[in-house]
Amino acid sequence: MPFPISVRAYIARWQKNGLIDEETAEALLSDVRSQGRRFGLGNTLAVLGAVLLGVAIITLIAANWEAMPRLLRVFMIFAVIWTGYLGGAWRQSRGDTVFSPVLYIIAAIAFGAGIALIGQMYHLSGDAALAALVWTVGVMVAALLLKSRALAITGMAIACFYLFSFLSDGFYPDRQYLWVAPVLAALGAGLAWYTKSRATADLVALFLLAFFLISYFDLNSLTVLWLTGAIGLALFLLDGFRPDLSDRIGSFGPALAAYGLAATLLALSVMQFEDIVRDASGRVMFGILILGLSIGALALSGRRNRSVRWIAYVAFSLEVLYLAFVTVGTLVGTSGFFLTAGILLLLLAAFVARMERRLHEKNPKAGASA
Repeated sequence: MPFPISVRAYIARWQKNGLIDEETAEALLSDVRSQGRRFGLGNTLAVLGAVLLGVAIITLIAANWEAMPRLLRVFMIFAVIWTGYLGGAWRQSRGDTVFSPVLYIIAAIAFGAGIALIGQMYHLSGDAALAALVWTVGVMVAALLLKSRALAITGMAIACFYLFSFLSDGFYPDRQYLWVAPVLAALGAGLAWYTKSRATADLVALFLLAFFLISYFDLNSLTVLWLTGAIGLALFLLDGFRPDLSDRIGSFGPALAAYGLAATLLALSVMQFEDIVRDASGRVMFGILILGLSIGALALSGRRNRSVRWIAYVAFSLEVLYLAFVTVGTLVGTSGFFLTAGILLLLLAAFVARMERRLHEKNPKAGASA
């Protein structure tokens, strides 16, 4: 998978400091370049253009829907889908990294629109969640067959739409998402590994976090939060105590640790929020747990995992400000509170700067960790 651009700067610095010679530096740079181009502004604009073009094509078909014979409607939809997939595969075989994802995304959008338009044409029964599920599976199958990162990312994005369709339409009595969502996450994780797509892996992690939150608010059970926290903590501790196992899956290992820490902190934060709503007395206890976990994460993995560091910094800072709000904020006036908050922010900034300096001194590679 592509390396971040900062790797080039590190190679240049190593060469300047005499750690590597010119031949080694050139070999490393050649290897970085062989990994492929970064997803830069041109790629971003191309993808946005593909989305707009796909929407324009579908809008044009929908606007003239009633004026077309049924056979022509179906033919036009399938023509757009197959043109996108076959054209994208052709461009991909030629090494095109810009227009092949564009054609794939257009085909994926056309497939989803085709589900809706054909369902409307033949009056097929169903709901938004079912349509989104069929759309997701179809795009994921295409990503598998074509080994496309763009389709893998699109498939997980549509999976998120499937999950959030339960919020817009209300939860269904059968709660099918409770077993469908983990299956989609597993398929997405497989595609992330198969296509070596870090963006897809990130979407899978965010999808699971959203799934746990939606499940908690639907089921109204603390078991969901405890399970989320336990799984997240296990992933984080696995990377912290056994980095050799984590490193076997490359950059996905540190990312799993970071998302695991985020899941645990999120579960504790929701528990703390629920404690506030019930006006119970455990908010300080949860605050201590969040602060302790943040400091422990810095001590255990802060030197080798930049994402863990910043998640811990954010959680620690927000919790300190919250505890100050519920304690100092109730004892002083508005101006006194802002004065206290300002001092706390400056102290937190000094704390983060000092920790960053110490971590970099102990491990110069910390800045390059993900």
